[in-house]
Amino acid sequence: MKALSPSAEKICLNALEHFADRGYDASSLTDIAEACGIRKASLYAHFSGKDEIYEAVFQRALASEREHASQCFMALGNGLPGDTYLEALEARYAKEPSLRFLLRTVFFPPASLHKVITTGFEAHLNGMHEDFVKQCGGGMSDEQTNELADAYLAVVDSLHVELIYGNAEVYKRRLVAVRKLLTLGMAHGE
Repeated sequence: MKALSPSAEKICLNALEHFADRGYDASSLTDIAEACGIRKASLYAHFSGKDEIYEAVFQRALASEREHASQCFMALGNGLPGDTYLEALEARYAKEPSLRFLLRTVFFPPASLHKVITTGFEAHLNGMHEDFVKQCGGGMSDEQTNELADAYLAVVDSLHVELIYGNAEVYKRRLVAVRKLLTLGMAHGE
C-alpha cells in the first residue's frame, strides 16, 4: 500500500464514507472535496482522479479488514474455528465504513478497477482461508481442513450478501447454520 501525505489520508477517510454510502458511480469528487473542506481542484494535487482515490480507499479498507480478520482468527472464541469473525461481522458492518465499502466494491466494482479489486479481495479471502486452517489445528487431514475452510468461506459470502441486502432474520438463521456446519465438520474430521 502506497504511503500518502496527511492531506491525502484525510481525502481517503472522507472518500471512504462517501463511497461506502453511495458507491463509485453516484459519488462526486465535488462532494468528497467539500467533506474535506477543500475545493475539487485541490484533490488533483494528491490524486490524478476518481479512480486513483477509489483505489487508495480500497487498499486501506482491504488492509483494515484483513487486520480485523487476522485478529479475530487469533482469538479462540467458543472453540469453533472462525467463530469470532462471524460473531463480530454484523456489528462491524453496521459500525465500520471500511467493511461496507469493501463489500459494496467487491460486489459492484467499477469496470476500470475490476482486476485490482478482485485480485485484492481474493488475496484477502486466501488469507482468511489460511487463518481458518491454522485455527483448526490437527485432528483432520489437510484435505478435510481445506474443504471445511472452503465451506466456511462460502457461508461467509452468504452472510456478506445478507448484510448488503439487509435481511437480519436470514442473516441470523445462516449464522446459526454455519455454527452447526462447523461443529459437524469438526466432529466428522476427528
